[in-house]
Amino acid sequence: MSALLAAAALSAVPTLVGKPAPDFALRSMDGKNRRLSEFRGQVVLVNFWARWAGDSRQEMPALDRINTTYNRAGLVVLGVSVDEDWRRAREFADAMKVGYPILFDTTADIGRNYLLRKMPMTILVDRSGVVRYSSAGFKSGDDLAYLEKIRELLRE
Repeated sequence: MSALLAAAALSAVPTLVGKPAPDFALRSMDGKNRRLSEFRGQVVLVNFWARWAGDSRQEMPALDRINTTYNRAGLVVLGVSVDEDWRRAREFADAMKVGYPILFDTTADIGRNYLLRKMPMTILVDRSGVVRYSSAGFKSGDDLAYLEKIRELLRE
């Protein structure tokens, strides 16, 4: 009975999968504002991270490798810092040396729109702007699951 209750509780977790990805406009490290809707027609991986979330430190290099490999195929990777202190978040991002755009969300609005519950959180958005995959936290091997979904979405 307890396994059944646990499965029911997991299925009750709110998700955006199957729904349009909420648009946002955020300032990036290069000073430009970027909108999610600018990337319509491409597959977009949005990674919400925080410098205080240890898993972000492991996930960002894996996402950088994915970005390098699939960028020409139509994948866009966006990193979104949810840290309130954007200066410290920028220092962290600089130290991570990733090649994809890093955006700064210093309010909780976008996090609420994306139902963020654990850091880091990775969302995959298809070419038409619909959320197709969501993953909270990061552990070794999660990037392989991302790759499987990315390849599937790039083929569509």
